[in-house]
Amino acid sequence: MRDYWLAKLISSVTEVDSRKRLQKSIYLLQRAGCPLRLSYILHYYGPYSFELAGLINQLDGAEIIKETQVGPAYKSRIMPFGNKVIKDFEKTEVGVKARKALNSFISRFKVLNKEDLWLLELAATTAYFHKDNWEEAKRQTARFKHLKEDDSKLEKAIEIAGEFVATP
Repeated sequence: MRDYWLAKLISSVTEVDSRKRLQKSIYLLQRAGCPLRLSYILHYYGPYSFELAGLINQLDGAEIIKETQVGPAYKSRIMPFGNKVIKDFEKTEVGVKARKALNSFISRFKVLNKEDLWLLELAATTAYFHKDNWEEAKRQTARFKHLKEDDSKLEKAIEIAGEFVATP
């Protein structure tokens, strides 16, 4: 199911400009309740999922998506075959349910796909540190990213993260 959900998210935009953007976007969507359920660790650039990296490689190998290296980044886009696989799957009973579970996250993914990448990295990192206390998350992110706590980018990142962190 994860392969469908990831392919569907990528198909909702023209392209995703980097693996880092995919990692941070998917992390934030999961914090908001997206059903991908991938495990994440804290990495130098913020939350990172080895499972997501493997899933991206699988989809690329199956020619569902195409990754193209541009400088140090890898851009991802859906392939025509990928669109066909998605449409065929969505005609099934399981596919209808899977699409319904993901629909509310597609517009949010589109927004994240346009967000400044540094802000997205900060937002995902702040969300990672959030444990019911935004001030503590801010302090930990500032330390982790070697920022001053009054950095305006950090304040904006907290706003973004707050839109995705599900509160009990």
